[in-house]
Amino acid sequence: MAMLALVRVMKWMLFVFNILILCAGAIAIGLGAWGLGSEYGAEKLKDLTGSQLYRGAAIAIIVGGCVVVVIALIGAIGAIRENRILLGIYFVVTLLLLILFVVAASVGYAYKDIVQEKIAMEMESTLVNRYGVDIDNNNDNNDVTNVWDDLQRKLMCCGVKGRTPGSLKSWYLWQSSKWFNSTNNIPKKLVPESCCNPNYNATMCYFLNPDPSRPVQTSVDKVTHESEYVYYKGCLDKLVDYVEDHIVAIAGIAVAIIVVMFLCLLFAMCVCTHVGKKSLVV
Repeated sequence: MAMLALVRVMKWMLFVFNILILCAGAIAIGLGAWGLGSEYGAEKLKDLTGSQLYRGAAIAIIVGGCVVVVIALIGAIGAIRENRILLGIYFVVTLLLLILFVVAASVGYAYKDIVQEKIAMEMESTLVNRYGVDIDNNNDNNDVTNVWDDLQRKLMCCGVKGRTPGSLKSWYLWQSSKWFNSTNNIPKKLVPESCCNPNYNATMCYFLNPDPSRPVQTSVDKVTHESEYVYYKGCLDKLVDYVEDHIVAIAGIAVAIIVVMFLCLLFAMCVCTHVGKKSLVV
């Protein structure tokens, strides 16, 4: 009797877990759709990096969410109806998804530095080659310019990242850009307006040194400390810092997903076995 009671508990826990997983899958579909169409969604990021990677990732999240919803529904129905076929399908697919999740997480962690460097290169390329270039006649470059300006204002960042770890000079990349080198005004603005803190004098930001006799800052070493006038931190640095600040929560969610999937496999196997023996008491 104790074993039958335990199996009954497993059956209902399997049902509840799968209802929760179904809701999580629906949320994933919503997040994927938001990622495609939001203000800083896949299309905007494509303009920023020149890559379709983010659109592909958003579509993958939507497809993955749909798969999770279907599998969770199969698991919930299989548990409540004590259907061995449905439970068997659920077990096999969930096992494959668990393996895929662990492999994907491991590969993602192993190659995170390479991915980050590729993103940095793509962002630097759009900043250097497309920002502010022929924006009256080139809609793509105009979109890139607007995305960069919006990103820098809202994240309070400038450029991509520092030249070295802990660097405060991400803004220096702008002096390598076509936007900077195609400007004939003297003195030249060293950074665009979107890099400037609106609470301070814009002139102090644009030129970083208000002395008109030194219009171009030829050495990155001229700035060695945080400036209140310009956003000194790179936009990619800001995003990386955000992820690192939340890494414990992210890791906790990943572990929780693995544990829940493992428990679902265990419950499905136990319920399926007892249904086969026709000894489950409801």
